[in-house]
Amino acid sequence: MIVIDFIVSIFAFAVSLPLLSFFLLFLLLLVMTNSKKRALLLAADIAVVLLIFSIYFKLLILSQTAFYSGLFFVCLLIVFTGLLILIRSQSSITLSIAFKKCWRFSFLLLLPISTFLTIYGIISGILEYL
Repeated sequence: MIVIDFIVSIFAFAVSLPLLSFFLLFLLLLVMTNSKKRALLLAADIAVVLLIFSIYFKLLILSQTAFYSGLFFVCLLIVFTGLLILIRSQSSITLSIAFKKCWRFSFLLLLPISTFLTIYGIISGILEYL
C-alpha cells in the first residue's frame, strides 16, 4: 500500500505542476542520456501526457464538469492541424516523423493552456474568499 500511495503522490504532483515536472524530468533525463537535445525531446514527449491530464483535472475542478470529449477533440484537432501543415510544407512525409512533430507541437499548445488554467484557478480561488 505504501508503494501505491507514493506513486499516486508522484503522479498528483506531476499533474498539478506540469511545468516543474517537465524541468525535473529534463534534469533526470539529462543525467541519464548525457545529451541535452535528447533529454529535452524525451521530457517534452512525457510532459504532453502530464499536460493532458493536468488540463483535464484543472477544468474538472474549475467547472465541476467532466470534459472527456472536449479534450479528446482538441487533441485530435491539434494532430490534424499539424498533419495538414506538414503535408502542405513537405512533399514526402513519413507517418512516424509526422506523429512526433504533431506530438511535440501539442506540447507547445498545451503548456500555455495549462499555465493559464493554473493562474486562473489561483486568482478565482483568492477572489472567492474576498
